[in-house]
Amino acid sequence: FGKINMTDKTKYKSVAIDHDCYKKIEELAISLNPGVTLSRAQVVRILVNNKCLEDENYSYEHEGRLN
Repeated sequence: FGKINMTDKTKYKSVAIDHDCYKKIEELAISLNPGVTLSRAQVVRILVNNKCLEDENYSYEHEGRLN
């Protein structure tokens, strides 16, 4: 028998989300990148990274400014 590849549990975590959010992620999997269906993990990764980038850009643009 061949070697079975197991997921490296030290590299991944899971999260619990409600059914409504799960459905939205599945819809985004199709609509975020037309012509390509993304995995749910890819959708979450893209959204989180985009939000962090937005926050970094906002911080950079407003760095040193007083309100």
